[in-house]
Amino acid sequence: MAQSDRACWCGNQDLSEFSDLYRRCARCQTLVTRITPAQDDPHIHNDDQDFYGKEYWFKHQVQDLGFLNINDRARSDLSERCAHWMRTLLKYKLPPGKALELGCAHGGFVAMLKRAGFDASGLELSPWVVDFAKKTFDIPMLLGPLEDQSIAPASLDVIALMDVLEHLPDPAGTMGKALELLKDDGILLIQTPCYQEGRTHEQMVRENDLFLEQFKANEHLNLFSQTSARELFDRLGARHIAFEPPMFGYDMFILVSRRPLKLHETAQIEHALSATPDGRMIQALLDGDNRLRTLRDQHNQTEADRAKRLEVIGQLNQQVQQIDADRSQRLSAMQTLQQQLQQLQEQSRQEIASAVAQRELTATEAAKRLKIIEQQAGQIAQIEMDRANRLSIIETLSAEVQQFQEAARQRLQVIEQQQQEMTQLRQETTQLRQETSQLRQELQSLTASHQKLLNRPAVRALRRMGLA
Repeated sequence: MAQSDRACWCGNQDLSEFSDLYRRCARCQTLVTRITPAQDDPHIHNDDQDFYGKEYWFKHQVQDLGFLNINDRARSDLSERCAHWMRTLLKYKLPPGKALELGCAHGGFVAMLKRAGFDASGLELSPWVVDFAKKTFDIPMLLGPLEDQSIAPASLDVIALMDVLEHLPDPAGTMGKALELLKDDGILLIQTPCYQEGRTHEQMVRENDLFLEQFKANEHLNLFSQTSARELFDRLGARHIAFEPPMFGYDMFILVSRRPLKLHETAQIEHALSATPDGRMIQALLDGDNRLRTLRDQHNQTEADRAKRLEVIGQLNQQVQQIDADRSQRLSAMQTLQQQLQQLQEQSRQEIASAVAQRELTATEAAKRLKIIEQQAGQIAQIEMDRANRLSIIETLSAEVQQFQEAARQRLQVIEQQQQEMTQLRQETTQLRQETSQLRQELQSLTASHQKLLNRPAVRALRRMGLA
């Protein structure tokens, strides 16, 4: 795509970077395309080739954007978009009155305006679309840009442009022209994408914002914010703006007037529509749409409630899973604790039994030791008594020892005398031993003589006879 250095509609040329496709005007908060428009000239010269010609409503809308073609939208838009637009318009402007829709496409909303009691006509750039709208809804149509039309100034009560403002090469110029054609209390009814000022392209991409679908830089030349919409019409002298709920969340739906906007009561709207048969048909269509909206709101509420309940159920399921997991962990921990408790109980029983046994043993041993102590105390007393006795004995013995020592000295003297006597006795004994030895020799000689005698035959014979 070719790059463009287009300035903002407000005249500001110092635009900041927003994305590869758009720049942002810090003065009025408009996103301005940086791509050369697919068709800068509002006139259609070749309906088969020009961007906003016939193929825009078939090939581009269907294949490039994924929308329904103009034939299908001529039916589906009546009960959806057109009913929403009609309901909002009637809150601020009642028929009769003159109305013009710029970029009316198939013309369904123009047809509803006519049947509601407005003198309505449509405007389109493509001759083929103009012819299609005439044939489909039997409505008056104008061909070409608004600036080319021969419409008397201050002659219109309503000018509607749905999803048109963002396509205009010169939005200030075209809206200025539209305001010239409106009566002093006339109303502009506008639907256009709404840039949420302050949001960056990176945020939108990260959050998958639906507004990203509006970045069609070769046809959406200016993406307005509420601030820039107010700025646009304030400059043009239309300072009264009402922001109504849009059909789609990424849009803004506004009513603009040079005079304060006045709301009509439901009874006033019903009275105006009941003035004509076709108006009654429109009222019936709006009643059906109201019921459908109520059902849709109930459905959305039910779905939101269902989503919340599903979310709660999901959270509860997660909690149940966590509880089950925690329960399993706790059961496992309880089993471990029970095993540890059993071990501790067994250990305690063993320790108690050991302590009891030890205590019994200690008591028995203490009794024994006490008995021993008592015995030892008795023994000590006995020993003390014995000691006293022994001391007495020792004293006695000491006296006796002294006596013995005296006696011993006396005995030593006696012993010395006895030793002398013993010496003499030893000498005498030696002499006796010598004499005894001589006697033994003599006895042996006699014994040998006696044995010879016995061995004689006569003596043996006498012995056998018992005589010897």
